[in-house]
Amino acid sequence: MAIRTLSLVITDETGDAPALRAAIAIAAREDAQIDLFCLGIEPVPLETVPMTSTPMMMEDWRLESLERAQALASWARAQVPAGIRARVEPVTAQSLGLATALSRTARFSDLLVTGRPYGPAHDPLAPIVAEALLFGTGGPVLVVPDHARTDWDRPFRRICVAWNDGDEALRAVRAALPFLKAAETVDIAIVDPPLHAHDRADPGGALGLWLARHGVQAEIAVLARTEPRVADVLARFCQERGAEALVMGAFGHSRLREALLGGTTRAMLAAVPLPLLMAH
Repeated sequence: MAIRTLSLVITDETGDAPALRAAIAIAAREDAQIDLFCLGIEPVPLETVPMTSTPMMMEDWRLESLERAQALASWARAQVPAGIRARVEPVTAQSLGLATALSRTARFSDLLVTGRPYGPAHDPLAPIVAEALLFGTGGPVLVVPDHARTDWDRPFRRICVAWNDGDEALRAVRAALPFLKAAETVDIAIVDPPLHAHDRADPGGALGLWLARHGVQAEIAVLARTEPRVADVLARFCQERGAEALVMGAFGHSRLREALLGGTTRAMLAAVPLPLLMAH
């Protein structure tokens, strides 16, 4: 599917700057529209305000979140160069139910772009935004690391696909097809396939055949789990192969309507210094 609309939720000027630069360059390359949602959060959920609080207090909180959203929108508009089709929208939301609100706001997109959600200097809202996009929109999410490539105006030349024969991994590969078709080399990495895997006799073979029908010639590598974490095995393989991006499924489960990431997904988001193209 061609990329016609990219979306980015902005909560912090510093933390979201790499993702915004990437989104702008991809939009220019693909002749696509960018939707920028600049988020201001009301300090406390209105549902929890004591009955004795005055309407004036609640109005102050609302205005504070609106001013923050408008300030982010002014900053975002200044970053978008002339010739890029961009819609910059200030958005306010309460902290209670924020993930659901973000999912509804950003779901009409061909590619959602976000910054790395974990790190010592990251905005506290970053994990909420990333999980809302990954688990609530149904769309592909490009996670941009802090110190990412600067030449986003060209496609990834070498991409690695983390494959485990699961539904999430297949959705991620389907979502990544525009990137895979534009790449010069694609590697399919399979870490320690289980004995009960459907493709145990030919790991990754069916995926490789399907990709070949789309014009993507992929090399398959079956990797031993030589590190405690699968994320570390994949990170080392990507480094050895010179991969510029990693495609993988996002794993998680719901608890009290909040998305909780699986161990490998969280580890990849926290540690791997590559752009990640993910889907759930």
